[in-house]
Amino acid sequence: MFVKHLQEYLDKFTEGRNGMKGNAVSNARIYIMTSKGYLEEIKRIEVHESNNPNDTSIRVVLKPNKEEKLILPPGYIKDY
Repeated sequence: MFVKHLQEYLDKFTEGRNGMKGNAVSNARIYIMTSKGYLEEIKRIEVHESNNPNDTSIRVVLKPNKEEKLILPPGYIKDY
């Protein structure tokens, strides 16, 4: 997944009346699901750039809080 895909997807939820931006999704917390089915809140987002001048790659890294806050029921753990 690329950042542009995430932006396009979230844009569908944040567009309000008359093209205005912002709604409840704008203030939603972001979680990642672990392999054990727990949700961990994102505490930091980092952008990594290559140190090699010939490499223009950039990646976005979501760093979790490492607190197993909520376990999902087994039916929700599948990767679709």
